[in-house]
Amino acid sequence: MSIDHESTLLGVRVGERCYMVAQSQVNHIGLLDPYELPTDSGGRQLICRELGPLLHEAGDDGRPGRRHAMLISLRRRSVALLVDRIDSLVGYEQPAIQTLSPLLTKRLVRPWFLGVVVYHDEPILLLDLRRIATDVAIGAV
Repeated sequence: MSIDHESTLLGVRVGERCYMVAQSQVNHIGLLDPYELPTDSGGRQLICRELGPLLHEAGDDGRPGRRHAMLISLRRRSVALLVDRIDSLVGYEQPAIQTLSPLLTKRLVRPWFLGVVVYHDEPILLLDLRRIATDVAIGAV
């Protein structure tokens, strides 16, 4: 999957790690308490998953209570990926997206990364939220 290289990027913090996401892949951003059994606009129960344990080793289960959520609407279900913080990069020059080399892509456990961006001289992975949400919805993870 690819994204429009002109898409606005958002910074996402999960524990001590930072990632970038394309705002065009997110249908809604807000606060969410996953224990209240939230529903989407069609009245279906949201699939709520912490993003940290999907990307890292076990032990990063997030904090209890309200969380920042990125809602990704798929064809039949909606998935809320929960993170610690979401930062807008409005007012900053949008960093250029660089593709991952074929060597790195082959070594990834899951194909959930669209590339990398250099932001404040740090390389940050760009997540493919639609791919992650699809894998969550079908029960692959």
